[in-house]
Amino acid sequence: MEKVCSITGRVFEDTQGVMWMELRPSLKNFVKELKTEVADDSFISYNALNEITRDYVAKITREEVEAYHVVVEKIKAQYEYDETLKPIEIKQDNEELSFADKMSDKIAEFGGSWSFIMLFLLFMLLWMILNSVYLAKGFDPYPYILLNLMLSCVAALQAPIIMMSQNRQEDKDRERSEYDYKVNLKAETEIRLLHKKLDHLLLHQQKNTVEMLQLQLDLTKQVQQSIEALKHTK
Repeated sequence: MEKVCSITGRVFEDTQGVMWMELRPSLKNFVKELKTEVADDSFISYNALNEITRDYVAKITREEVEAYHVVVEKIKAQYEYDETLKPIEIKQDNEELSFADKMSDKIAEFGGSWSFIMLFLLFMLLWMILNSVYLAKGFDPYPYILLNLMLSCVAALQAPIIMMSQNRQEDKDRERSEYDYKVNLKAETEIRLLHKKLDHLLLHQQKNTVEMLQLQLDLTKQVQQSIEALKHTK
């Protein structure tokens, strides 16, 4: 039985095509975009259907690429406007230290070492021996009041000098902690954007892959029907 293809207008045998109602819903919507007036009892030849299927696959691929570019542009825009994603400036520690700062660092470094402890213990021991044993009339006899005064002065001067060095080190530690926080925040935001991109790709690719497989099954069915029609013709 001959039928007219609603797409090309050519005449075909009814075994050389399919009815409109047998098409997939997504393919029907695509055909309606090309040809709005399609009746429910319309006939579509396999030749026309193959052209439509090829155009439909091209449309799916194009939409997938466009959707990917949209996501990429959104991510690029977020990189431009999100402060956490901008390059982190590293403060160069090249400022010239003053003489007082250098001295405080040296004193703090020496005052917090075993060398200072051992030398200071040796100094006090020599002081006591000189003023108690070797000198008949020591300039600082027991209970070593002058030595106590010297120790008090050293402690009074050493404490603020060490504190100055520690304060400057605390400023460096604070800057380092702030830098680490910015790095961690940027890494977290970039990982979130990467997950967003991957989720988008997986969602669209899975959907389009299923659609492609279903179209492939439809094409396989069409080939089988054509083979059966040829067998009956013989």
